[in-house]
Amino acid sequence: MNTYHDISDDAVWGVIDPWAIEIRRRIHRFPELGLDTPQTQALVESILDDLGIEHQQVIEHGVKGLIGPKDGPAILLRADMDGLPIQETTNLPFQSEIGGRMHACGHDAHTAMLLGAARFLKQYEERLERPVVLMFQPGEEGPGGALPMIESGILADPPVTHAVMVHVDSDQPVGVIGLKSGPAMASPNEFHIIIRGQGGHGAHPDKGVDAIVAAAAVIQASQTLVSREQDPVIPLVVTFGTIVGGYRENVLADQVTMTGTIRILQPERRQSILDRFAQLVSDVAHAYRAEAFIDFRPGYPPLVADVAFTHHVASVLERVLGPKNVVWLTNPSMGAEDFAYIAERVAATNLHVGVVGPGSQSGIHSAGFILNEGAIGTGARALAAVAMLAGST
Repeated sequence: MNTYHDISDDAVWGVIDPWAIEIRRRIHRFPELGLDTPQTQALVESILDDLGIEHQQVIEHGVKGLIGPKDGPAILLRADMDGLPIQETTNLPFQSEIGGRMHACGHDAHTAMLLGAARFLKQYEERLERPVVLMFQPGEEGPGGALPMIESGILADPPVTHAVMVHVDSDQPVGVIGLKSGPAMASPNEFHIIIRGQGGHGAHPDKGVDAIVAAAAVIQASQTLVSREQDPVIPLVVTFGTIVGGYRENVLADQVTMTGTIRILQPERRQSILDRFAQLVSDVAHAYRAEAFIDFRPGYPPLVADVAFTHHVASVLERVLGPKNVVWLTNPSMGAEDFAYIAERVAATNLHVGVVGPGSQSGIHSAGFILNEGAIGTGARALAAVAMLAGST
């Protein structure tokens, strides 16, 4: 039995690849947002029915499938299903048919990759040495579907010991899988700040407290958290995304509101960085005779890829895809992933699937994002290889 040869069987994938691409296009036309993905969930379940794969909803619109043995330590393969509130401008023949919504992050491709892998694994089910759990998850872009699916038992019965996710990578060529072990993706933490001063006439600034000047000082000072209080070789991002305040050109603003995000890669420093940011904002505002009120909305934890498992996955993929098509990513991403909740509980890693090739354009989260659909076959092969060969180390 040559399992590596089976995974590389072009005849089998010659049937699966176009089938998976067509599924991706069907999903792309009707993007759904957040946890509300009933049409995508129904499509996934109907395909699993056609394939004869056991499945169930573990949360509303969150689907669990099971292939292989029913008992023993399992490996989980995860794909997310939700889109983004973006008006698509690609003019593709299968462009989004829902205004203001688009699969701009490739989750339609992720779902197609996992279904492609599922079809292959079902065909070779008797060769699986351990259970394979399929996780079709809503809400990755927010508010987060991974944690509710964990709390509903997707990592139990059978017990999951290893997990893998896929994500399209618009920095890598099609056919290539990128890997990063250790801290791989950041924790996103939203903040909302109100700076309150005292209004007055713009001609007499001494008689009021200018909230705009105080807000500007807060923005400037906050960058010292990165440049002067963080180890320069460990990434940290402080971004102010919105600032609103003032009435007209000759009126001192009595209030400014600002929102932004702090991206943190170190799990052990997450709370201390947020506490220091809050202290700095308050102190700087006070120095300008203003008051600051800050509200945090902590996001997903940092995604830390298990080192040993990631290296094992790399060795498997090198044999299946070829050594030149498996690359080690130099830097972590300051993007975020709620797959991090799974990686906190089991040995896990993320497959960065290259999508740059003929016809591709722009990057993820762009209204003009187009991926090369050859990536769907690469992702499906990678998931199938990991399920068959890398479930234990």
